[in-house]
Amino acid sequence: MGNWIIKFLGTAILIHGLLIWTGPEIVMRKLDRDLEAAKIFESECGERWVDGIFYINPSCLSNKQSARKPNPDFLYFLIPYDLSNGDLFVSTPVPPNDRYWSIHAHNRNTDAFYRITNTEINGERFEFLITKNKNQTSNIPIAYATSKKGVILNRLVMKDFSEYESLDIFRRSTFREYR
Repeated sequence: MGNWIIKFLGTAILIHGLLIWTGPEIVMRKLDRDLEAAKIFESECGERWVDGIFYINPSCLSNKQSARKPNPDFLYFLIPYDLSNGDLFVSTPVPPNDRYWSIHAHNRNTDAFYRITNTEINGERFEFLITKNKNQTSNIPIAYATSKKGVILNRLVMKDFSEYESLDIFRRSTFREYR
């Protein structure tokens, strides 16, 4: 009986370790495929992919039945990055404090290595730099990534769907470039 329990626990621990090790890679590869598919223009969804930034239209959250849909009260946009192209500079508008807004930068292993909300920022724009270089200095905030590839997720609360058009224009003033 004891031998069976040891084998069962050993197998469970190995499977758990394997999933922890491979799970994030599976998630990021799925995201890569979905972002590649999003580059195809669909008239009902508008222009979703602009200058390396993927803008999600809440009325077209998914073209796949099986995909989990994000919260419809948020406007999302994603900025995939590859630091082999250089450090990534991002400049994005910040709404007033009565509207929730956040940025999360994720490494390839899905860990969020940088987070900030509009309540932590004074000003109408937020600029930051993502780099792997720990010796990098700048007069703007720096987010230090541990993997060369990842994604930045930006969320903006939409109080009512009638705000979509004005908030879409607002979020599309985001700019990113490799330096």
